[in-house]
Amino acid sequence: MSRILACFALAVIPPYAAQAQTLQDALAHAYQSNPTLLGEQANQRAVTENSVQARSGWRPTVSVNMDANYQQGPYTNAFALGSYTSNYAEGYVAAKQTLYSFGHTANQVKAADARSHAAGHALRLTEAQVFTNVITAYMNVLRDRSIKDIRQADLTMLQRQVQLTTSRYTLGGAPSEQVTRTDVEQAETRRQSAEVALTQARATLAASEAQFRAVIGENPTHLVMPVVLPGLPSSMPQAMKIAIQSNPQLAQMRETKSATLADVDTARSQWGPQIQVQGTFGTIGPGAPFRGREYGEQVTGTVSLVQPLYNGGLYNSQIRQARDKDEQAHQNVEQARRSALQDVVTYWNAVENGLQAIRAGQAEVRSGETTLKGYQLEYGYGLRSTTDVLYADQNLRSAQVELATSQHDTIVAQALLLAAIGHLQAQDLIPNVHSYDADAQLRHARTRDWEPLQAPLAALDRAGW
Repeated sequence: MSRILACFALAVIPPYAAQAQTLQDALAHAYQSNPTLLGEQANQRAVTENSVQARSGWRPTVSVNMDANYQQGPYTNAFALGSYTSNYAEGYVAAKQTLYSFGHTANQVKAADARSHAAGHALRLTEAQVFTNVITAYMNVLRDRSIKDIRQADLTMLQRQVQLTTSRYTLGGAPSEQVTRTDVEQAETRRQSAEVALTQARATLAASEAQFRAVIGENPTHLVMPVVLPGLPSSMPQAMKIAIQSNPQLAQMRETKSATLADVDTARSQWGPQIQVQGTFGTIGPGAPFRGREYGEQVTGTVSLVQPLYNGGLYNSQIRQARDKDEQAHQNVEQARRSALQDVVTYWNAVENGLQAIRAGQAEVRSGETTLKGYQLEYGYGLRSTTDVLYADQNLRSAQVELATSQHDTIVAQALLLAAIGHLQAQDLIPNVHSYDADAQLRHARTRDWEPLQAPLAALDRAGW
């Protein structure tokens, strides 16, 4: 492919007038406004909050509590008379800290971080899908505008041919220039077919322009035919190697596999001991009437160790369930790897075939234009029949449509190939536009609400894993 691509420019868009709406412009506008992409960015930020929530197991919880109680009733002692009254109010601050969870919190954090990374790769996958849709919509409009112009030119030419054929049939002339009623009917039939084809081309273009507005968020104006998308690999083995490293779906499945492996350890850690410390500080006294001098301080402190012994098979079932989920994730990784390699082979061959089709189509169009002009000239001297001219025109229009289709299909195949190797991203296609940094969101989530005790407690909790 490197020899084929050497014939083409290496930029996405060649230089054109400033008012042109380039493919890069469309990609930049969609990147900043496409609701599917913006929604997935919000979802990625939401998933990173799981990393914050998982780390809360290493951090203390502090609460303020206030209670008031009044109760009156008979004494339970049969030898006592009268009734008793309970009347008190208390307010206290309670703090609770898990000192050791046998790796339970550590594995929850590991799973949450892996799923946050997976969400980042899911965002890359969505970004590639949106860019594929943008490029497809852009090329659809270019193709359909070209086909509409071809159909219009075809209709204009056939209208002239009908007029010329009808005039010759009506006026007669030299025997070599005379035509029959069959020639007139044939030309008229082709003209009517051209009108239908033009109407259909206009309807198809209207649908493509509507798709352009839906995906990109603005109306198509003066679009520019892209030459080649940047970042295409030089060989199929290189493309496969890049795909194994960077394919977003494969990377997402790998991170999901890391998360499910951590889920297994999370389920196993439930069998281990947990150590917690809890303390309260407050005051208590009569609720009514309030007498501040009668209130006294109360302080409590508790250290607890909990070791599960039996829970009806719940933990063992959760461990088996986590292992089965992990096996499923392993198979998903293999499936994603195979799909990535399949996509590389498919779209690599599509790009190569498309480039060859473009070169062949350009030659065919040049030949068709020369043939039609020659036939029209020879028709004027009676050396060619009406059928010859109509046949030459039909061949030219078919070649022009096939060329427009090949140019469309080749650029779309290039986009799909780049998506398969993980290079259909903002930093690859629109480097001058500030791109969303999913990794920065996760880094921020990891340090949010940090506590001084978090580092030593995390190290202690990870000690057994």
